[in-house]
Amino acid sequence: MRLTSLDVSSVRNLSKISLEPEPGLNIFYGDNGAGKTSLLEAIAILSSGKSFRSGKIQTVIQNELPDLTVSASVLNEKNDTTNRVGISRSKDKTIARINGDNAQRLSELATALPCVVISTKNHELVEGGPTERRSFLDWILFHVEHDYLNQSRRYRSALSQRNAALRNGSADKLISSWNSELATAGEIISASRAEALKRFTVHFNRLAESLDEHIQPVFSYRRGWNEETSLAVTLEKNIGNCRRIASTSCGPHRADVKIKVGSNEARYVNSRGQQKLLAILMRLAQVNIYTEFHQHPPVVLFDDLPSELDKDARQFVFNYLQETGVQVFLTSVSDVSKEIHNVSKRFHVKRGLIKKVLY
Repeated sequence: MRLTSLDVSSVRNLSKISLEPEPGLNIFYGDNGAGKTSLLEAIAILSSGKSFRSGKIQTVIQNELPDLTVSASVLNEKNDTTNRVGISRSKDKTIARINGDNAQRLSELATALPCVVISTKNHELVEGGPTERRSFLDWILFHVEHDYLNQSRRYRSALSQRNAALRNGSADKLISSWNSELATAGEIISASRAEALKRFTVHFNRLAESLDEHIQPVFSYRRGWNEETSLAVTLEKNIGNCRRIASTSCGPHRADVKIKVGSNEARYVNSRGQQKLLAILMRLAQVNIYTEFHQHPPVVLFDDLPSELDKDARQFVFNYLQETGVQVFLTSVSDVSKEIHNVSKRFHVKRGLIKKVLY
């Protein structure tokens, strides 16, 4: 999967941009605040409907303008077909289209343009709370397990209804009426995540073994309730506690992926550079899983390769991105093409303008 053309309008300081990126590695360099990350943000919005930098779309839309638009031609190299994908977002409205037809759900964009984002927040996979790690597994399952999205919607709907009953102080009978639906979907989600983590670990270990330095954490899935009992039983037992906090206290929405080195969590024993490398390897394993399942890679948006990585680690990442045939949009303050062989295209970004650099 790759972009053959990209048009961006009113995304932060990018007023109107048209690009024809190449397969392989596309490098965008320039000063901080020039608009490099905004370009990646625009592609991410086209892929998912939302920004990886801000939860409020109005902060992404250029000042005083009503909306932003992003569109692209997306080539599926496996079957040699091209789709035209577009999105318009304002504060109150979202319109997404694929080949001129309105998309009913934003998940259709993610299927049409799958993107793996490696941003400056990527280290939160290791350092941050469980939400990031749950989302990491859910991205994999969305793309490789056909029914996972339906089960997730089923679970979220039941969870919302049960939590509403708890907040309203409803009788135990009404609260418990949602337990069966919640438990059925929750058990399926949990089992799927556990299997996805096993698959991910295989890919991660292959990548880690290719590095000279030792980085071999242990990943384990904590499902969000007692491992010895079913979710249905746990939900019934915990009604009292759920009432006290006015929210459902157990289930896959409370799950986590623990990352340990020895007996300690990786976030406490690894240096910042090691944590960032670990998180990058996790994303690269995510790319491998998608590619293995679909027989073509997703697009990779790589915002500013961390300076904390040593020369060997940086070279490993560069080599991986080139050898796997992934289309990459890579940003940097300096022109890192000096470190990389066979860069596809270079672009200089300055004050919201993007110009191709001729060799």
